[in-house]
Amino acid sequence: MGYVTTGSSNSVTNGEALALDIMIAQEEKKAILLMGVFTVENLDTLVAAADLKKLSCELWAKTDDGNKTTTFPVKICEFLYDNNNLGKRTYNFPRDYSDAYTYLIVKIRAVKCTVTTPSATLQLSFKDKNVTTDPKPLVSLPFTVIAEEAKPEINGFESDKTVVQRNAPVTLSWNVKGSQYILREGLEELKRGTAETDYHTIANIANGDHSYTLEVQKGTVSITKTILVRALGESKLYSNANPTGAFAAYKIGNFCAAQDASYLYSVMLKTENKKTQIDHIGYTNTNEGFSENWHRITLSDEEKNKLKPFATAPLLHMKSAGELYGRLFFIGGSYIKPMESGNAVAIVNMDAETGSRVMVVENRPWASRTGHSCAIFPHGDQDKIWLMGGVDEWGAALNDIWVSGDGKVWDNIGTNGNVNPDKTSPVKMPWKSRCLSGVATELDANGSKKVLWMGGGFSEIGGTETPDIWKWDKNNWTLITPLTINNNSYLSSGLSFLGKDTIDSTGIFLLGGYQEQENKKKYFYRVTLNNGKYGSNQMDTAAGVDSFATTKQSKIVTGFFKGCLWYMVFTNEGDLGITYSDLFYWVPVATGQTLILT
Repeated sequence: MGYVTTGSSNSVTNGEALALDIMIAQEEKKAILLMGVFTVENLDTLVAAADLKKLSCELWAKTDDGNKTTTFPVKICEFLYDNNNLGKRTYNFPRDYSDAYTYLIVKIRAVKCTVTTPSATLQLSFKDKNVTTDPKPLVSLPFTVIAEEAKPEINGFESDKTVVQRNAPVTLSWNVKGSQYILREGLEELKRGTAETDYHTIANIANGDHSYTLEVQKGTVSITKTILVRALGESKLYSNANPTGAFAAYKIGNFCAAQDASYLYSVMLKTENKKTQIDHIGYTNTNEGFSENWHRITLSDEEKNKLKPFATAPLLHMKSAGELYGRLFFIGGSYIKPMESGNAVAIVNMDAETGSRVMVVENRPWASRTGHSCAIFPHGDQDKIWLMGGVDEWGAALNDIWVSGDGKVWDNIGTNGNVNPDKTSPVKMPWKSRCLSGVATELDANGSKKVLWMGGGFSEIGGTETPDIWKWDKNNWTLITPLTINNNSYLSSGLSFLGKDTIDSTGIFLLGGYQEQENKKKYFYRVTLNNGKYGSNQMDTAAGVDSFATTKQSKIVTGFFKGCLWYMVFTNEGDLGITYSDLFYWVPVATGQTLILT
């Protein structure tokens, strides 16, 4: 087996920012299945010692899904810094790692490049489980980096559409400086030429995700830029992500999106002999996120029993540098069942061996509660878990906020975000005490967390509405005004951000709702922003979208993944227990009218 680095960027300029994308593929285009230690060496030839610790080195990959166009490359891991060798980064893949890749991309970023020679050679090494010989040989790839004063330029590379209906035309255009350009989709070459300005039209773009890379060469130097285009069948509510066929025995009982929106994680339930129990943790980070195929993280019987009290608690994901899958956090008591309050946290380390994955941390400093809302949002200089509101074990609504970076140590914060030193007397927020509220994180144009939205809910479980919506801008809470829907009867059962922050839209969507006169109301609104004033536009809905029809005992759980709104509904049915809807996703299409279909 041979490996190539065709399509990589290999140019650096002394004193400028360092940005290398090294693309690794098997010569015969066979899949790569990583095992053991992946190493990147000699980074100290490109970056000064004082800057090496801040250097970012990540592994991205295109999943081997049998179709070269259906998935974008996704982040796999971040290489670990080696204190004993400053120019070295490593990552150790677990023994049971089973994801295969069409190609790999090593992304290296640093604030400043310090190179003193005309060229430098990085050494990349890994093992491929798909190699037929045993023991598996170490693949060692030297990669030459060229130091140039003058290098090729990509002054513009764009698509006329980034989200389109399938079979529609898409035109890619660019302006470059160099001796030659090459346009690729994945590993396939689409066009090459020498003109500074050019374009290429795909007459009928196939359904799925497409990744287009423009490589510009000048002598031995090349640079690359990639853009993504998604082609969709139609914009509607889909439920085909739920397990079917061989997976039909499993039901998604809770879910969350990854901290960086690169995965979906789920609690998979299995019913046998009329008894439903937790079976395993499911995950997807590829096009399989739009199908019924979910990967499995096995749990022992003891681990399942530890998680049982947390099955319907708010579920969040966080990942530290060097972790592959990261950790799942189940926070406190149930989303919606009053008798299942709690102030413990269950932490699932998905990179650990089976039998040692689950840790339960009891008696956290916040009041035992249910019906609370949780989110991942920055506090200080890092992402933390935010726990907000809910009702205590006596049914009284709360309006406090607690934050934690690890699920173990928690701080109560005040109205300006400062830590309250007296954890026995939590600070009250300016918004009314409430439970079953919606929460969503608004991102800026660069994908960074910008604003935390919180709103809706009830004064107690089954109580009166609290229909106002607030936002936290990292310094203050502000009431969103005016935002009136259906004569102020709006109640948020769910908030979601779709990454569509435009001149007239916040990117925030409101789902579900309740109206006393009708008991149920199927709300689906986009929050608009016009000349500094908030408003709303109702999205088009068909008559039978029962998944949006919630009650006072319902909670809509939302997630943002692959540019789509994902959600499911928990409903407290009293003596019948808690029911779960299917997992739905809604795909926003920029072209044409948005339709919501059953």
